[in-house]
Amino acid sequence: TIPSCVVAISPYVRLVEPDSPLSGPASPQPVVPLLLYTPFRRTADMGGLRDHTRRRILEIFKSLAIADPPGGVLLCDKLSLRAISSSCRVSEIMEEGITLVEALEIDRQPLPTLAAVYLITPSVESVNRMLDDFKDPRNPKYGDVHILFTSHLPDSLLGKIKASGLVARVKSFREVNFEYLAFEAQAFTLDSPHALVSIFSPATSAAVPEQHKIAAQLTTLFAMYGEMPYIRHSSTAHPSSSSLAHILQDKLERLGAATGCFSSRGKDRPTLLIVDRTVDVLAPLLHEYSYQAMVQDLLPIADGERYNYRYTSNRGEELKKDVLLNETDPLWPTLRHMHIADCIEYLTTNFNQFLSANQSAARLGKKEGGIGLKEMSEALRGMPQYQEEMARYSLHIHVTRELMSRFKQNRLEDISTLEQNMAMGEDADGKEVKGARLVEALYDMVKRGDVSPQDKMRLLMIYIITQEGIRDEDRKRLMDAAGLSPEDQTAIVNLFYLGVTLSRGAGKGAPRRKPAARPRTDESAGYDLSRYTPALKKTMEDVLVGSANQGDFPFVKDKPSSGIGLGDINLERKPAAQAPSWASRGRTKNRDETAMLGPKLIVFMVGGLSYSELKCAYELTKAHQREVIIGSTSMLTPFHFISSLKSFKKLDPFTECPASPRGPRPRSVAVAGGQAPGPGLGSHRSRLAACRRLGPAAPRV
Repeated sequence: TIPSCVVAISPYVRLVEPDSPLSGPASPQPVVPLLLYTPFRRTADMGGLRDHTRRRILEIFKSLAIADPPGGVLLCDKLSLRAISSSCRVSEIMEEGITLVEALEIDRQPLPTLAAVYLITPSVESVNRMLDDFKDPRNPKYGDVHILFTSHLPDSLLGKIKASGLVARVKSFREVNFEYLAFEAQAFTLDSPHALVSIFSPATSAAVPEQHKIAAQLTTLFAMYGEMPYIRHSSTAHPSSSSLAHILQDKLERLGAATGCFSSRGKDRPTLLIVDRTVDVLAPLLHEYSYQAMVQDLLPIADGERYNYRYTSNRGEELKKDVLLNETDPLWPTLRHMHIADCIEYLTTNFNQFLSANQSAARLGKKEGGIGLKEMSEALRGMPQYQEEMARYSLHIHVTRELMSRFKQNRLEDISTLEQNMAMGEDADGKEVKGARLVEALYDMVKRGDVSPQDKMRLLMIYIITQEGIRDEDRKRLMDAAGLSPEDQTAIVNLFYLGVTLSRGAGKGAPRRKPAARPRTDESAGYDLSRYTPALKKTMEDVLVGSANQGDFPFVKDKPSSGIGLGDINLERKPAAQAPSWASRGRTKNRDETAMLGPKLIVFMVGGLSYSELKCAYELTKAHQREVIIGSTSMLTPFHFISSLKSFKKLDPFTECPASPRGPRPRSVAVAGGQAPGPGLGSHRSRLAACRRLGPAAPRV
């Protein structure tokens, strides 16, 4: 049992009791703290962002030289704890001498014989809590002190530390540049789920401070890599993209001038593309049927990866177990982006092959005349691996069954068919869906009692987005049929602040145009319920191949003379009809086995990233053999997206907003060199150029 005063960064943690007989005196010799920037030794980072970050952090812990007993205590505030949890296992940290992990914010028992390693953000609150641990010089909580700040420490806080009694115990004092969560090989977040509200809601004044905070955190990502990026941003979306790009450019240049940490200024410099949530308001609302997206949408997942797994033991007992659905599970990277139908087929085929391959071990115990010691030894050695593999397959088979159960229970086939028809402007047979026929289909769906209120909200939001507004008479009829609460209707109205047109005239506008067709080349192509491709995928691909318009996606400052973003690298691409490598039925290739053919593209979404968009980064990496890393302020599920919309400005439904978002302009914010531009927001049909299905209709889920 883990005491409440201890925060474990993995399911397992080794504890040191306060009264344990730990030897080793504290070292109170005066030490003048020296603020160090420790550049990462440039090595091949083919293991991805998560592995790169893990190796960097473990190198820092190793350099502290606290591996010998009695070891040290790692003290983290909220952000640093989540950051280190996303990239390192507790066993790896313990190998470097960390015996205990505790939260800085809680009351802790003194351990004066242990060294203290503070991995904290440079905030007033965290610094004060650290200093409080040593306010009584006769009874300090810990011995030697190692201070690791996650980003740049302001001079005022540095002076406060120098003036304290803590200075005599400090053995090392560094800025390690680590304020992001590298939760996957090609994905990170800044752990800022409130950013969508802070930046886009007109009811808050936190937009500018939030953008500076985001820029400071992004600076640590590039400092960790030791690379100064070319920065591009969207000029046709919300002004937050432009202002953030300029703020970040300024912070990176200041850090580079102060520390000399950016050594990569040649042809291998990465490109950072900054976009925001207004580029595609549809993607966070649609039901997505890749495995990872379904898990996040339909199951109760804690902390983005923890699932409470209920199962029946061989004895018939009902048991519960917490499992992590992340890259620590060897099956997860193979399964996560598969369409659910392909995922089930993969699990069924491979599990049967696994059972067939292990039948000899099962028959070994039934061998007549007994077995010899050699055979018994081989059988016993194989048992742990056999049981581990069984447990993995059992978990994912259980999860897929639960997903399909909820798929049927929630009537998602009917709901998703209507969603896709609205998003694509046509049904699975290519017949245009519009007008009164569409309104009647939506009315029939939202009045059903077996459709959840949230799914009704999602359908109404999708209708308003895709039809670029709703007629007043249709709105009243549909809202009454759905039976939505005033709070739910407010969430729909607040789509206005993400650039969505809310109201249309009674048939006096121009006829709705069909979006241009574009082939689907990803795994979900051919599934009726997975016809829509997020608009972000085409944007990323255009930047990769050099076809992105520099007027729509300008560079903040300098731009490459050749390479990524300009289309001067001639790459051999996979045929359009070839399935991505993660969809293969065999062993998934390691990143080490695939050489990348150019500099990295790093894409950052302000306001939250959907799991369908996350999948696109991996697909493009496989298709173009170019490393695409994608990040955001947070990961966004449909539930979190709608909850955030409810937190925007409280409006009377459809009475306080003009019909078009081109009325009140989004706030512009001050950036280096003047005001960031505030361009208009693109319409839904202008963002749908990449969202058509190629080929005949195929099986549903």
